[in-house]
Amino acid sequence: MNTLDLILSTPHQLTDAGLAGSRPIPALLPSSERESHRKLPFDNMHNFRDLGGYQTADKRQLKWGCVYRCDKLSSLSEQDQHFILRLGIKQVSDFRSDEERDESPHKLPSTGGIKVNILPITVEAAQIERITARLQAEDATADDMAHFLIEANREMIERFTPVYRQWLELLLQETSFPHVFHCTAGKDRTGLGAALLLSILGVPYQTILQDYMATNVYTAARVDHIVNYVHEKTMYQVNKDVIRTLFTVQENYLGEAFKAIDEEYGEIDAYIENGLGLSEKDRVNLQALLLEPASHN
Repeated sequence: MNTLDLILSTPHQLTDAGLAGSRPIPALLPSSERESHRKLPFDNMHNFRDLGGYQTADKRQLKWGCVYRCDKLSSLSEQDQHFILRLGIKQVSDFRSDEERDESPHKLPSTGGIKVNILPITVEAAQIERITARLQAEDATADDMAHFLIEANREMIERFTPVYRQWLELLLQETSFPHVFHCTAGKDRTGLGAALLLSILGVPYQTILQDYMATNVYTAARVDHIVNYVHEKTMYQVNKDVIRTLFTVQENYLGEAFKAIDEEYGEIDAYIENGLGLSEKDRVNLQALLLEPASHN
Protein backbone atom coordinates (compact mmCIF):
# COMPACT_ATOMS: atom_id res chain seq x y z
CA MET A 1 0.00 0.00 0.00
CA ASN A 2 1.50 3.34 -1.01
CA THR A 3 1.52 6.41 1.21
CA LEU A 4 -1.55 8.09 -0.19
CA ASP A 5 -3.51 4.84 -0.13
CA LEU A 6 -2.63 4.57 3.56
CA ILE A 7 -3.99 7.97 4.52
CA LEU A 8 -7.14 7.43 2.49
CA SER A 9 -7.86 4.08 4.12
CA THR A 10 -7.22 5.34 7.65
CA PRO A 11 -9.86 7.48 9.36
CA HIS A 12 -8.55 10.88 10.40
CA GLN A 13 -10.98 12.35 12.88
CA LEU A 14 -10.50 16.10 12.57
CA THR A 15 -13.34 16.97 14.95
CA ASP A 16 -15.44 15.21 17.54
CA ALA A 17 -19.00 15.32 16.24
CA GLY A 18 -20.32 14.42 19.68
CA LEU A 19 -22.95 11.93 20.75
CA ALA A 20 -25.34 10.85 18.02
CA GLY A 21 -28.40 11.91 20.01
CA SER A 22 -27.25 15.52 20.25
CA ARG A 23 -26.23 16.01 16.63
CA PRO A 24 -28.50 18.36 14.67
CA ILE A 25 -30.69 16.98 11.89
CA PRO A 26 -31.67 19.74 9.45
CA ALA A 27 -35.18 18.40 8.83
CA LEU A 28 -35.96 18.66 12.56
CA LEU A 29 -34.70 22.24 12.92
CA PRO A 30 -36.64 25.47 12.37
CA SER A 31 -36.53 26.25 8.64
CA SER A 32 -34.38 29.32 9.22
CA GLU A 33 -31.60 27.16 10.76
CA ARG A 34 -31.50 24.31 8.26
CA GLU A 35 -29.12 25.77 5.68
CA SER A 36 -26.36 26.31 8.24
CA HIS A 37 -26.57 22.59 9.12
CA ARG A 38 -26.75 21.27 5.55
CA LYS A 39 -23.48 19.39 6.11
CA LEU A 40 -24.21 16.85 8.84
CA PRO A 41 -21.65 16.19 11.60
CA PHE A 42 -19.87 12.83 11.46
CA ASP A 43 -16.64 11.70 13.07
CA ASN A 44 -15.33 9.86 10.02
CA MET A 45 -17.19 11.25 7.02
CA HIS A 46 -16.40 14.60 5.52
CA ASN A 47 -18.97 15.34 2.81
CA PHE A 48 -22.34 14.08 4.11
CA ARG A 49 -25.06 16.60 3.31
CA ASP A 50 -28.78 17.04 2.92
CA LEU A 51 -30.06 18.11 -0.51
CA GLY A 52 -33.12 19.69 1.07
CA GLY A 53 -34.14 23.29 0.57
CA TYR A 54 -32.92 23.80 -2.99
CA GLN A 55 -35.58 25.79 -4.82
CA THR A 56 -36.98 24.97 -8.22
CA ALA A 57 -37.82 27.44 -10.96
CA ASP A 58 -41.52 27.14 -10.05
CA LYS A 59 -40.86 28.10 -6.40
CA ARG A 60 -41.02 24.67 -4.83
CA GLN A 61 -38.15 23.14 -2.87
CA LEU A 62 -36.64 19.74 -2.17
CA LYS A 63 -37.88 18.31 1.11
CA TRP A 64 -35.33 18.17 3.91
CA GLY A 65 -34.41 14.76 5.28
CA CYS A 66 -35.26 12.81 2.11
CA VAL A 67 -32.09 12.66 0.01
CA TYR A 68 -28.49 12.81 1.21
CA ARG A 69 -25.20 12.73 -0.70
CA CYS A 70 -21.92 11.70 0.89
CA ASP A 71 -18.47 10.16 0.70
CA LYS A 72 -17.77 6.50 1.54
CA LEU A 73 -19.44 4.91 4.56
CA SER A 74 -16.58 2.57 5.42
CA SER A 75 -15.13 4.21 8.53
CA LEU A 76 -18.18 5.09 10.59
CA SER A 77 -17.58 5.39 14.31
CA GLU A 78 -20.06 3.85 16.73
CA GLN A 79 -21.69 7.25 17.20
CA ASP A 80 -21.77 7.75 13.42
CA GLN A 81 -23.69 4.48 13.11
CA HIS A 82 -26.19 5.60 15.72
CA PHE A 83 -26.59 8.89 13.86
CA ILE A 84 -27.33 7.03 10.59
CA LEU A 85 -30.13 5.24 12.44
CA ARG A 86 -31.47 8.55 13.77
CA LEU A 87 -31.66 9.82 10.20
CA GLY A 88 -33.92 6.88 9.39
CA ILE A 89 -32.00 5.92 6.25
CA LYS A 90 -33.87 3.27 4.26
CA GLN A 91 -31.58 2.81 1.27
CA VAL A 92 -27.97 3.47 0.27
CA SER A 93 -26.89 3.64 -3.38
CA ASP A 94 -23.18 2.99 -3.88
CA PHE A 95 -21.53 4.18 -7.11
CA ARG A 96 -18.11 2.73 -6.25
CA SER A 97 -16.39 0.03 -8.27
CA ASP A 98 -16.15 -3.57 -7.05
CA GLU A 99 -12.50 -2.95 -6.19
CA GLU A 100 -13.33 0.13 -4.11
CA ARG A 101 -16.06 -1.72 -2.22
CA ASP A 102 -13.76 -4.68 -1.52
CA GLU A 103 -11.03 -2.40 -0.19
CA SER A 104 -13.41 -0.23 1.88
CA PRO A 105 -16.60 -2.16 2.70
CA HIS A 106 -19.56 -0.39 4.27
CA LYS A 107 -19.62 -0.08 8.03
CA LEU A 108 -23.34 0.50 8.32
CA PRO A 109 -25.26 -0.36 11.50
CA SER A 110 -26.33 -4.00 11.59
CA THR A 111 -29.79 -2.99 12.78
CA GLY A 112 -32.17 -0.76 10.87
CA GLY A 113 -32.59 -2.92 7.79
CA ILE A 114 -30.80 -0.52 5.44
CA LYS A 115 -30.87 -1.77 1.85
CA VAL A 116 -27.69 -1.24 -0.20
CA ASN A 117 -27.96 -0.81 -3.98
CA ILE A 118 -24.74 -1.65 -5.84
CA LEU A 119 -24.49 0.64 -8.89
CA PRO A 120 -20.83 0.70 -10.00
CA ILE A 121 -19.54 3.58 -12.11
CA THR A 122 -15.99 2.54 -12.96
CA VAL A 123 -14.52 5.76 -14.29
CA GLU A 124 -10.82 5.58 -13.45
CA ALA A 125 -10.30 9.24 -12.61
CA ALA A 126 -13.20 9.17 -10.16
CA GLN A 127 -11.66 6.26 -8.26
CA ILE A 128 -9.31 8.36 -6.18
CA GLU A 129 -7.60 5.49 -4.39
CA ARG A 130 -6.86 3.75 -7.68
CA ILE A 131 -4.94 6.56 -9.32
CA THR A 132 -2.75 7.64 -6.42
CA ALA A 133 0.14 5.43 -7.57
CA ARG A 134 0.11 7.26 -10.90
CA LEU A 135 0.67 10.55 -9.12
CA GLN A 136 3.85 9.27 -7.54
CA ALA A 137 5.06 7.32 -10.58
CA GLU A 138 4.42 10.02 -13.17
CA ASP A 139 5.38 13.67 -13.36
CA ALA A 140 1.74 14.79 -13.39
CA THR A 141 0.80 18.45 -13.22
CA ALA A 142 -2.36 20.04 -11.80
CA ASP A 143 -3.47 20.79 -15.37
CA ASP A 144 -3.00 17.12 -16.27
CA MET A 145 -5.16 16.09 -13.34
CA ALA A 146 -7.85 18.65 -14.17
CA HIS A 147 -7.98 17.37 -17.76
CA PHE A 148 -8.21 13.82 -16.45
CA LEU A 149 -11.22 14.75 -14.31
CA ILE A 150 -12.88 16.71 -17.12
CA GLU A 151 -12.69 13.62 -19.32
CA ALA A 152 -14.06 11.52 -16.44
CA ASN A 153 -17.18 13.69 -16.28
CA ARG A 154 -17.74 13.26 -20.01
CA GLU A 155 -17.27 9.51 -19.63
CA MET A 156 -19.87 9.32 -16.88
CA ILE A 157 -22.45 10.66 -19.33
CA GLU A 158 -21.23 8.77 -22.38
CA ARG A 159 -20.80 5.36 -20.74
CA PHE A 160 -22.66 5.27 -17.44
CA THR A 161 -26.00 6.92 -18.13
CA PRO A 162 -27.63 3.44 -17.79
CA VAL A 163 -26.36 3.24 -14.19
CA TYR A 164 -27.82 6.64 -13.33
CA ARG A 165 -31.05 5.45 -14.98
CA GLN A 166 -31.14 2.42 -12.63
CA TRP A 167 -30.61 4.71 -9.66
CA LEU A 168 -33.38 7.07 -10.67
CA GLU A 169 -35.78 4.16 -11.13
CA LEU A 170 -35.15 3.33 -7.47
CA LEU A 171 -35.98 6.90 -6.49
CA LEU A 172 -39.41 6.59 -8.08
CA GLN A 173 -40.33 4.26 -5.21
CA GLU A 174 -41.53 5.89 -2.02
CA THR A 175 -39.90 3.11 0.03
CA SER A 176 -36.44 4.35 -1.05
CA PHE A 177 -36.50 7.34 1.31
CA PRO A 178 -34.71 8.63 3.25
CA HIS A 179 -32.00 7.80 0.72
CA VAL A 180 -28.22 8.21 0.64
CA PHE A 181 -26.11 8.01 -2.51
CA HIS A 182 -22.33 8.09 -2.52
CA CYS A 183 -19.00 7.15 -4.08
CA THR A 184 -15.55 7.39 -2.44
CA ALA A 185 -14.99 11.12 -2.00
CA GLY A 186 -18.60 12.09 -2.69
CA LYS A 187 -17.64 14.66 -5.30
CA ASP A 188 -17.46 13.28 -8.87
CA ARG A 189 -19.86 10.38 -9.45
CA THR A 190 -21.98 11.60 -6.56
CA GLY A 191 -21.71 15.24 -7.66
CA LEU A 192 -22.98 14.41 -11.12
CA GLY A 193 -25.76 12.26 -9.65
CA ALA A 194 -26.89 15.18 -7.51
CA ALA A 195 -26.78 17.50 -10.54
CA LEU A 196 -28.93 15.13 -12.60
CA LEU A 197 -31.48 14.65 -9.83
CA LEU A 198 -31.74 18.39 -9.19
CA SER A 199 -32.15 19.00 -12.92
CA ILE A 200 -35.03 16.52 -13.09
CA LEU A 201 -36.69 18.29 -10.17
CA GLY A 202 -36.44 21.64 -11.92
CA VAL A 203 -33.67 23.29 -9.89
CA PRO A 204 -31.84 26.02 -11.90
CA TYR A 205 -28.31 25.25 -13.08
CA GLN A 206 -26.71 27.99 -10.96
CA THR A 207 -28.11 26.36 -7.82
CA ILE A 208 -26.96 22.95 -9.04
CA LEU A 209 -23.48 24.36 -9.57
CA GLN A 210 -23.56 25.89 -6.09
CA ASP A 211 -24.25 22.46 -4.60
CA TYR A 212 -21.51 20.90 -6.74
CA MET A 213 -18.89 23.46 -5.72
CA ALA A 214 -19.84 23.24 -2.03
CA THR A 215 -17.61 20.15 -1.82
CA ASN A 216 -14.61 22.49 -1.77
CA VAL A 217 -15.99 24.35 1.24
CA TYR A 218 -17.18 21.36 3.23
CA THR A 219 -14.02 19.29 2.73
CA ALA A 220 -11.45 22.10 2.93
CA ALA A 221 -9.94 20.99 6.26
CA ARG A 222 -9.82 17.36 5.15
CA VAL A 223 -8.14 18.25 1.85
CA ASP A 224 -5.56 20.48 3.58
CA HIS A 225 -4.74 17.60 5.91
CA ILE A 226 -4.27 15.14 3.03
CA VAL A 227 -2.24 17.56 0.92
CA ASN A 228 0.20 18.38 3.71
CA TYR A 229 0.50 14.79 4.89
CA VAL A 230 1.23 13.36 1.46
CA HIS A 231 3.62 16.17 0.57
CA GLU A 232 5.68 15.55 3.69
CA LYS A 233 5.54 11.74 3.76
CA THR A 234 6.62 11.41 0.13
CA MET A 235 9.60 13.67 0.79
CA TYR A 236 7.94 16.40 -1.28
CA GLN A 237 7.84 14.22 -4.42
CA VAL A 238 4.11 14.70 -4.97
CA ASN A 239 3.14 18.20 -6.02
CA LYS A 240 0.66 19.84 -3.64
CA ASP A 241 -1.35 21.35 -6.48
CA VAL A 242 -1.81 17.93 -8.09
CA ILE A 243 -3.17 16.41 -4.88
CA ARG A 244 -5.44 19.39 -4.26
CA THR A 245 -6.82 19.19 -7.80
CA LEU A 246 -7.58 15.50 -7.34
CA PHE A 247 -9.55 16.07 -4.14
CA THR A 248 -11.50 19.17 -5.15
CA VAL A 249 -13.95 20.12 -7.90
CA GLN A 250 -13.99 22.82 -10.55
CA GLU A 251 -16.94 24.37 -12.35
CA ASN A 252 -15.77 23.10 -15.73
CA TYR A 253 -15.85 19.47 -14.53
CA LEU A 254 -19.63 19.60 -14.24
CA GLY A 255 -19.84 21.93 -17.21
CA GLU A 256 -18.15 19.32 -19.39
CA ALA A 257 -20.68 16.67 -18.37
CA PHE A 258 -23.54 18.98 -19.38
CA LYS A 259 -21.69 19.81 -22.60
CA ALA A 260 -21.59 16.08 -23.38
CA ILE A 261 -25.34 15.95 -22.73
CA ASP A 262 -25.95 18.82 -25.17
CA GLU A 263 -23.74 17.23 -27.83
CA GLU A 264 -25.43 13.83 -27.63
CA TYR A 265 -29.04 14.76 -26.81
CA GLY A 266 -29.45 18.42 -27.71
CA GLU A 267 -30.45 19.62 -24.23
CA ILE A 268 -31.05 18.40 -20.69
CA ASP A 269 -34.78 17.65 -21.03
CA ALA A 270 -34.15 15.37 -24.02
CA TYR A 271 -31.42 13.61 -22.03
CA ILE A 272 -33.77 13.09 -19.08
CA GLU A 273 -36.35 11.50 -21.36
CA ASN A 274 -34.21 9.61 -23.88
CA GLY A 275 -31.03 8.97 -21.91
CA LEU A 276 -32.27 8.52 -18.37
CA GLY A 277 -35.57 7.04 -19.56
CA LEU A 278 -37.84 9.21 -17.43
CA SER A 279 -41.19 10.00 -18.99
CA GLU A 280 -42.97 13.23 -18.15
CA LYS A 281 -45.20 11.19 -15.83
CA ASP A 282 -42.13 9.75 -14.07
CA ARG A 283 -40.72 13.22 -13.66
CA VAL A 284 -43.97 14.54 -12.20
CA ASN A 285 -44.14 11.56 -9.84
CA LEU A 286 -40.56 12.12 -8.63
CA GLN A 287 -41.29 15.79 -8.09
CA ALA A 288 -44.40 14.87 -6.10
CA LEU A 289 -42.31 12.60 -3.88
CA LEU A 290 -39.49 15.03 -3.23
CA LEU A 291 -40.80 18.58 -3.57
CA GLU A 292 -42.89 20.80 -1.32
CA PRO A 293 -43.89 24.48 -1.34
CA ALA A 294 -40.87 26.69 -0.73
CA SER A 295 -40.41 28.04 2.78
CA HIS A 296 -40.42 31.83 3.14
CA ASN A 297 -38.78 31.87 6.58
